[in-house]
Amino acid sequence: MELLVPTVSDIVFKYSWSIQNYKKTVAKNSLIDSSSFDLNVNGIHSSWNLSIRFWKGPEGKRITNPVVLCLNMLNCSVEEVEQAKIRFQFAVYNANINHWEYCHVSRTILELKSTSDIISLGYRDLSIVDRHIKKTGEVMVMVKIQIIQCESERHSLSQDMAKLLKHPRAADTKLICAGMSNEEIPVHASVIAARSDVLADMIVPVVMENNGEMNYRYVLELPELSRDITEELLRYIYSDHVDNLDTLVSQLLSAAERYRLQGLKELCERNLIETLTPENVASLLLIADEFSCDALKRASLAYCEENAMSINKSFAWKIMEQVNPELFNEVCEAGMGSSRSSNIDDSELT
Repeated sequence: MELLVPTVSDIVFKYSWSIQNYKKTVAKNSLIDSSSFDLNVNGIHSSWNLSIRFWKGPEGKRITNPVVLCLNMLNCSVEEVEQAKIRFQFAVYNANINHWEYCHVSRTILELKSTSDIISLGYRDLSIVDRHIKKTGEVMVMVKIQIIQCESERHSLSQDMAKLLKHPRAADTKLICAGMSNEEIPVHASVIAARSDVLADMIVPVVMENNGEMNYRYVLELPELSRDITEELLRYIYSDHVDNLDTLVSQLLSAAERYRLQGLKELCERNLIETLTPENVASLLLIADEFSCDALKRASLAYCEENAMSINKSFAWKIMEQVNPELFNEVCEAGMGSSRSSNIDDSELT
């Protein structure tokens, strides 16, 4: 176990698991568990392990590739029950280029309490192929874990503002979203206007109406946004937090750019940078260019340079070459190899 970021509040741990004679181990064992490892941070004492489990095919036969890599908390000891955010990321070692291949970052919220019950925090399908197997037959997998305690956030401005969104008795604005559904959310004009000058200009006065429940002085129409996206956008506007960034990041990035919410845009960029893989780097470069995400673009170009040998010329590269040749040439110059062609037939674009 290795301490990566020695900060006071957010400490990231790294645990690497070496699986010897991987092919034979997987073939002979239906349950594979790593040794346990301990995390002790800010009064939280816990033990963890990694495990490999297997899916079954339609005929009930065990599938050995991909495997299911699981993160488990074996036990926990705390003085008082408290809520915490758990952030983790799996990786598998590429033995051909001596580089870790990272999976997407996962997040969950867990009520931490003293227990000896095993809790599975999450899993990821993981394909183990020849490039991951060393000449000795060994395979290396790894997990990064971050426990973020929520106690310090209680009674903070962001927490109290989030409560204001949940209890909108003083709301003076009717936000209408979700297209033809015309779903309504009560909000506060002063909060919205303070966070976005674009949204401020979209708030218009209405004739005072009394439906027996709520009086509105203003209306804000966002028909292009779904209810889910609108709720996450409001959560950020009121509290600087987003709960479902992993699943809604592309839509939220678009909204952040449209309504000039720079802080939300930076959150989205950081999230996308964490998900860079050989398969999606071309798509993320196109997103970075479309929304002027400088940090994401720099990270993606650096990723291309560092991982040139493992990046395949996918359909997204052909799209880039056709619709954004300047970006394509910039990537090639960053070290994507001597070939300046995506090597995909133009007919595939149809």
